[in-house]
Amino acid sequence: MMYATSGIKVGFAWIITAVFLFSVPTGWSQASPYRGLWIGSASLNAVNEFAVPLDENNVKIAPDPAVPTPTFDRADLRLIIHVNGAGQAVLLKDVAVLNRVYGQSTNGLPLMAGENDLSLVTDPSLYGVFPPQPAIRYASAVFDFGDAKTTLALDAIVELAANEAVAFATNAALVVNTQGARVTARNDAIAIIEPQLAEIVNNADVAETFSQFIIQFDTAALIAITNDTADPVVATLTTRAEQIRDQSFYGDTRALDMVNAVVAAVDAAVGADRFNAAHYTASSFADVNNLYQRFVSGSAVGDMIPAAAVEAGVAATVSGATATSIELAMRDLSETVGALTNALLAKVHMYTDNRSVDAVDTVLGSMAQSAFSNAALTATEISAASELAGWSALSGMVARYPLHVLTPTVDYNAFVGTNTFTEVPAATAFAAADAAINERAVNSLYTPFSLYAAAKVAALNSLQSAYNLAARAMRTELPMTGTFALGSGDTNSIASLAQPSDLGAPGLEARLFLPASHPTNPFRHRRHPDHTTGYNIDRVIRLDFDTTPGGALEAAGYGVDRISGTYREEIFGLHKPLTAASGSSPIGLRTEGRFELNRISLIDTLNRR
Repeated sequence: MMYATSGIKVGFAWIITAVFLFSVPTGWSQASPYRGLWIGSASLNAVNEFAVPLDENNVKIAPDPAVPTPTFDRADLRLIIHVNGAGQAVLLKDVAVLNRVYGQSTNGLPLMAGENDLSLVTDPSLYGVFPPQPAIRYASAVFDFGDAKTTLALDAIVELAANEAVAFATNAALVVNTQGARVTARNDAIAIIEPQLAEIVNNADVAETFSQFIIQFDTAALIAITNDTADPVVATLTTRAEQIRDQSFYGDTRALDMVNAVVAAVDAAVGADRFNAAHYTASSFADVNNLYQRFVSGSAVGDMIPAAAVEAGVAATVSGATATSIELAMRDLSETVGALTNALLAKVHMYTDNRSVDAVDTVLGSMAQSAFSNAALTATEISAASELAGWSALSGMVARYPLHVLTPTVDYNAFVGTNTFTEVPAATAFAAADAAINERAVNSLYTPFSLYAAAKVAALNSLQSAYNLAARAMRTELPMTGTFALGSGDTNSIASLAQPSDLGAPGLEARLFLPASHPTNPFRHRRHPDHTTGYNIDRVIRLDFDTTPGGALEAAGYGVDRISGTYREEIFGLHKPLTAASGSSPIGLRTEGRFELNRISLIDTLNRR
């Protein structure tokens, strides 16, 4: 059972305040200082004007639709953003804070949960993994994420079918003056169109395509690249990666990015480090389920550190103790054995992926060295210092790897594997070809545009059930581009600029797409026959961060940080787009205001267990 909450729960656990500086291998990064869960709100107090008012002389005043103007009242909306260890931000519509040790006890007393015992869960299918509990759940009613790629796959098929039908129907030699001739022409058109549509469907399974590419990008290829980044294998892999990108209807660049990242990592490394740079970078791309990051921030490592710290306090007080003997004592613990076992399970086994084992070694090594350095203190003091060293090493010395934003969602993978999707080429080819041929036959004044319109409408109508299924695909996190950091972006209000185009680059930006057939589309009304389908809604969301003292990371309470800035959003689909001038890009509903976010947790990985 879960309870929604409208407040901000402050601080889940003890937060380390000591700061340590460590060198990090090139191409990797330590945990972002902005990592964690941020919750707050945006207050919108400006919107662009669509009505044209009159002045005192009854002369129309046409405001610039590109400039939001102040409103009488304000609209508040909740913002939930998570920043992972690599500094990547995602917008959330809801998140539950679940306790994995709920109901457990020690010596008859309830076990108190630390932050390591909590998990930020955005995937409802994982609720059953945790003990039943009255959990905290944060949600924002104003954000609902559809997976745009499922609908875009169908759009790509419809567009190609319509264009190919036009190309066939505009053939001057085409005979369509009898019913039999029209049937023959339609069947000939289908024979041309359907295989091309089937190619889109076959290539839509980007997860399988990428898996096959990884098999090709084997250890032999990594050895060749490690020895020489100009080896011909790079060109071979690049060519295949470009083919994968080009055959994907949305341009899946993961394979190409993987090749480039491995080459760059090897070039930046020196000597023996080139081997690890190649294998670790390749492993980070192959780890599509994010097992490494979930291990690093998960319960196995979290249980190991405090247990090992206690053992370090004991081992360091033994006569003749060394850093090595202390580390060996820590490695004998069941918690350490469990962490190392989980480290092996988190590996990408087709490469030499020692990232998770290295993480454990790094943490234990730092803890042992701390205990040895503080051997003159009491066991309790040694344990406290060792535990602090362990958490600091986990934060500052253990590598974090960015997640690729084009990794397909579970719902997308499920959709492209359905019979509904695999049957789309035949239905679409028939509908488009039949409509274009009939338009050519019955309309003596047909034009390429009339053929295209007829074919596209028919194709869309033939795929209503497929569109309805595609619209149900959801994503639990919406990746944001840019940088979550103080001073990132341009916080100036648009009205204060000489021209709207003077606004600088965004700090963070995301595009939220809600398909017309999505169950929560606001234009849909179940009991109104004219409103069974809505309109596609696009929302472009932008956050720019303050650099002034009022927007700095200020302590707002125990374990909480605060950051503020300017929130902007532009919405398409709720009205007819405007243009500020002839030939300019369409303008949607634009709104602007201020936002403030509070960090309520340092957990840097979602859905960890």
